[in-house]
Amino acid sequence: MKVNLSPEFTLPRDIVPRSRGSAGTFDEHLRAMTEIHLRERLDGELAAIHEQGRRMARNMSLSDLKKYRDMVAGFLKLCIAGGLSCKEERFSSRYGRTKVLTIIKTVNQKLLAMAEALLSDNKDSLKVLALVDEIRGLLLDLYA
Repeated sequence: MKVNLSPEFTLPRDIVPRSRGSAGTFDEHLRAMTEIHLRERLDGELAAIHEQGRRMARNMSLSDLKKYRDMVAGFLKLCIAGGLSCKEERFSSRYGRTKVLTIIKTVNQKLLAMAEALLSDNKDSLKVLALVDEIRGLLLDLYA
């Protein structure tokens, strides 16, 4: 069965609602909501990383270090997947991405230093706590 709609059954142009005013496009709203969701998720991840770092400095165990490293790696992957590494206006260097890679490389170096501090015989908790704070600062630099 074929149905042909004639033009006389459509709504007149003055009745058809138009929402393209100052409200913005769907794409703008989608980007804004995606960024808000990403920021909330990164805030939660950063808080969990901070708490795990404090727990690791208190207990000084390798299992806590492993969990902390995994959480930091997940945070870095989330930042990169969310496009934070591609936003050149957030960084003062003219190379943009190079600075992000430098921050990630520095975070990895600090994680290695923390592992060495935990594996050493004297197990200085203040050094581990200082490294946790340094890593948190680097993650905040990457995030903000």
